[in-house]
Amino acid sequence: MTAAVQARPTPLPARIDEWERKIKNERTLNDHVEDVHIALYDDSPDYRRLLEAVWDSDAVEGSLAIDNTMAAMMIRDKAKDMPGNPVGAKKLDTIVKSLTVVLRRYHNSRKERRHTIEGTILPNDNGVTE
Repeated sequence: MTAAVQARPTPLPARIDEWERKIKNERTLNDHVEDVHIALYDDSPDYRRLLEAVWDSDAVEGSLAIDNTMAAMMIRDKAKDMPGNPVGAKKLDTIVKSLTVVLRRYHNSRKERRHTIEGTILPNDNGVTE
């Protein structure tokens, strides 16, 4: 009869510099778009105006999609002046999608604001609060 061999866990490395981090902590495109958004927000009333509307009828150009594209153009132009920011070389559609993520990070997306009145989240069309 053979004796059972108990598995031994891998021992911890003796020194911290022997540790290898498996998850990389590199900045994403969304992080870079956020940097430009923050730089533009306080300094550009035109940029803020493009983000304000939650309905097409209130949009600067009569369309939220067009306002998003114009905001993305401003982001791309500003990013070109920010050394090391890769956003200046990205397509507008990519920047629009990242901007949407950035606005959600702060709970200020058009959809969230459309369903919020004075800080209270209202049910959406399906009766669900977001």
